[in-house]
Amino acid sequence: SSDGGAECFSGLKGQFSQCLAPNIRKFSYFPDYVDQNLDLFRDKKVLMYCTGGIRCERASAYLLSKEVCKEVYQLKGGIHKYLESFPDGFYRGKLFVFDERYAISSNADVISECRYCSAPWDQYQLCTTLFCCQLVLSCPACRVAGRTACCAACQSKDLRQEEESGATGPAQIKEECECTDQRPRIPQDVP
Repeated sequence: SSDGGAECFSGLKGQFSQCLAPNIRKFSYFPDYVDQNLDLFRDKKVLMYCTGGIRCERASAYLLSKEVCKEVYQLKGGIHKYLESFPDGFYRGKLFVFDERYAISSNADVISECRYCSAPWDQYQLCTTLFCCQLVLSCPACRVAGRTACCAACQSKDLRQEEESGATGPAQIKEECECTDQRPRIPQDVP
């Protein structure tokens, strides 16, 4: 199992084969995810992994507190240390990182796709909508065609902003776009 990675970005870009990578928006949603999916963990041995190993400490403690797993392990040092030791190992795709690179790679696998045309693509860029801080996987062809926002709501906002290019007063800066509220907070995974 993954701890949800860097919110949902990690699991989209890279993961171990045959893992459960919860599609949660933020790590703080992990306890709710566990509570709503206890049967997924019942009587299982679970190996948790995250970028550097820190979030796994908290996630595994929470999972252990539920007393449903046989055993809970953590990948010591996280995926980052694993890739240093085993660059040709079982991790496929890219590792999401928290800086302007957005990802580091130890293999050429592309396991994610453009959100618009589904072409293989794994290079995040910021949503082009003013003040939206979400990352989006949009391939070069779709970006040239103007599909550069994280969702349909932001795409239509982006078009309105171009039309109204003279905004009045300072806009409010948001950490997440308005469409985040429309996305499911805790997905139900099938056991």
